[in-house]
Amino acid sequence: MDSTEPRFYPMILQDAPIGICILDKDDNLVFSNERMGSISGLLSEYVIGKNVFESMPEYLLDGKAGFRQFFLDTKRSLQRSFHAEVPILIPMKGLSYQSISLVPLFDGNGSYDGMACYFQEVSDYCLREKGLLEKLSSISRLESIYWEVPVIVFLWSPEKGWPVRFVSENVSLLGYSREEFQSGNKLYIDIVHPEDRDKLTEDVARLSWEGEECFSHEYRLLKKSGESLWVSELSLLQKDHQGRPYRFEGIVMDISDKKRYQQELERHTAELEQLNALKDLFSDIIRHDLLTPAGTIRGYVELLQEMETDPDKLAMLGVVEDSTGRLIDLIESASRYEKLNSIEEIDYYCTDLVGIFRGILLEFSSYAEERNIRLELFSEGPCYSHVNPLVSEVFANLLSNAIKYSPENESITISFRDMGDRFRVMVTDRGDGIPDENKVLVFNRFKRLSKKGVKGTGLGLAIVKRIMELHGGGYGVEDNPEGKGSVFWVTFSKAACNPDNPRVR
Repeated sequence: MDSTEPRFYPMILQDAPIGICILDKDDNLVFSNERMGSISGLLSEYVIGKNVFESMPEYLLDGKAGFRQFFLDTKRSLQRSFHAEVPILIPMKGLSYQSISLVPLFDGNGSYDGMACYFQEVSDYCLREKGLLEKLSSISRLESIYWEVPVIVFLWSPEKGWPVRFVSENVSLLGYSREEFQSGNKLYIDIVHPEDRDKLTEDVARLSWEGEECFSHEYRLLKKSGESLWVSELSLLQKDHQGRPYRFEGIVMDISDKKRYQQELERHTAELEQLNALKDLFSDIIRHDLLTPAGTIRGYVELLQEMETDPDKLAMLGVVEDSTGRLIDLIESASRYEKLNSIEEIDYYCTDLVGIFRGILLEFSSYAEERNIRLELFSEGPCYSHVNPLVSEVFANLLSNAIKYSPENESITISFRDMGDRFRVMVTDRGDGIPDENKVLVFNRFKRLSKKGVKGTGLGLAIVKRIMELHGGGYGVEDNPEGKGSVFWVTFSKAACNPDNPRVR
């Protein structure tokens, strides 16, 4: 080995920003670094010499990471394998996304000799490497692993342009040979992207002056083909006996995929922000620019109806009036729904649910009488809960829906049931009912299942859903157990009320 080459300083692998573990041909762990320990939750001193399938935790072997099958497939194919963005739920730390690389190792005869496993964090774009690696027992074994590690190792002097004193064979990933650098024909700064050179040299000079001995950077390198790729570099500054910079030892790792994920995320974020802006614009248009002209149309229609005597024209004006009324209802409901979606928290007050619903019955009594529908309410007493006044809209929409879909000369029942820790409020109609496959759809926007002869916007139950979500309550629909029709229900937590302080939050 050339005397200028580092003898595989432990620092080079100790500070590698990836988790590394090495298995022999019998699947026994012969090496595991601290970064790997933070991922697996096992310290190297407890796993070295043990079979990987006996020592690795379950969430790595057979959880979402699926390491066991991934390893066995790679061992059978004897080809390098890579999995990107593997979710791993690490106990006490939370969810982490890792890219996992498996590289089969071979002895001098070309026979399978083990596996190198690399885990790279991809959920954090500002990696702070904390690896503490153990020395491998055999230098020849280390060399075999060393050339397979997906990083490029440089050693350069702090002279102008950073002349390269050593570079690992992995530099071929950039299209260059070691000789091109170690002959002095190419400086390290030559392969740094022109747009990144000034900042990189300034940062290195500043950190060196501040006395930093280890620092990291993200910048672009130029491949021999002219393409650029993003890299993360971890530099170790070596000083001479007088404290002057003597050389840098750098580990350079390709993070192009990570940068691509980051750029995709930024693009999606920008698109989401644009969609939110369009949504806000649409909401403003609904509230201000559509409602006013719709109201004007209705006013002129009413004026024309008073002036007109021709029956045919009056009939046509009636159609326009009905259509305009539905348009106004839709605009008001859409505006209301959008406003509810923008609310994250609401105030609660200790209120009797039965009393609220009795007030809603009074509002809808004329509508029900027009269709000769009886409204019946049953409760064994008051039902106190912490609710917002918005809950009246829940009851109004459920009752309005029941009246719309109920045949004439029928009854609608409102009942309150004590469920232990909560109250269930049920509105039972005697309509045609809802097929089972559609029960999960009716609370979605514009999912009115039968429109024939029924006025409405298709947003009423979506508004019910949103208000109940804000209350942390349940909602649903079932078949009427007493015959045809449906039972729409909502649930509220019970509350012990203080009449002197009804407000909760």
